[in-house]
Amino acid sequence: MIKTFFKLFLATVLYTILFMVANALLPFSHEFRDLGSSGNPMDLLFFLISSTWICFTIFFVVRHTQYSGKKLFISLVLVLFFIQYFMTQIETLFFGHAFTALTKMDIISIMLAGLFPTIGVVALLVKLFQNKNIEYVKNKINIKEITAKLSIIGIIYLIVYMLFGYFVAWQFDELRLFYTGSTDKLSFVGQMVNISRTNPITFPFQIIRGILFGLAIVPIKNMIGNKKYFKISVCLLYLCTAIVLIIPNVLFPDIVRIAHLIEMFSSMLIFGIIVGIIFCYNNSKKPALNTR
Repeated sequence: MIKTFFKLFLATVLYTILFMVANALLPFSHEFRDLGSSGNPMDLLFFLISSTWICFTIFFVVRHTQYSGKKLFISLVLVLFFIQYFMTQIETLFFGHAFTALTKMDIISIMLAGLFPTIGVVALLVKLFQNKNIEYVKNKINIKEITAKLSIIGIIYLIVYMLFGYFVAWQFDELRLFYTGSTDKLSFVGQMVNISRTNPITFPFQIIRGILFGLAIVPIKNMIGNKKYFKISVCLLYLCTAIVLIIPNVLFPDIVRIAHLIEMFSSMLIFGIIVGIIFCYNNSKKPALNTR
């Protein structure tokens, strides 16, 4: 236990260092760098908490997977990068009007700043914790079944996104002011109607994001055979998108950041549980007995 704790601590430190180096070297705009020069020492503590969550997530998946070596490394890097950085930053692009200090190159740099520490820490934790002697069982992928599940997941994500977005985040006056310039609050139905009139692409965009979130989990389903560990892994991975909001963020005022933290942590936990159940549903069915 002590050795495991020490190795995870080492991974957390490595993730933090690599992230800082990547941020220092990547071509962020001067406007974005000026926003980030707060110098608050507490920011490091919050970043360590976020890094610890990410490293524990990697550790948990590595310990319970059927994969090993390069296959495990590549699969885990791609899944983590896609969920934690690509999926979050395409939404930043979508709501770009609220982040005037960000350029498109800044958004790409944010993605890359997460990729480098992810590669380093996944390589380390795979080396330290992979199950070398485990027997790999190849699972056949039913394209028709996966497509149906992803379609359902896309609709569910839209519902979860809208419900938590309104009943959690949108209840904060500061958040409404940040995005709309006004603290006025419509009813839930009124807000949905308003979105359909002013920005109707929001609905298909979030359905597509939901499908992509589900698609990112397909490799995890192949990697982890145990249903319980698979569902926990899905939740841990999805919550990586929320835990980063614990860090003071130059793009959000603190109240707006905290509102999004509460909203995303609760919504992605519920969404993760649902996705885990959907992916395991058919596998839990037993063939009917022939009584004739």
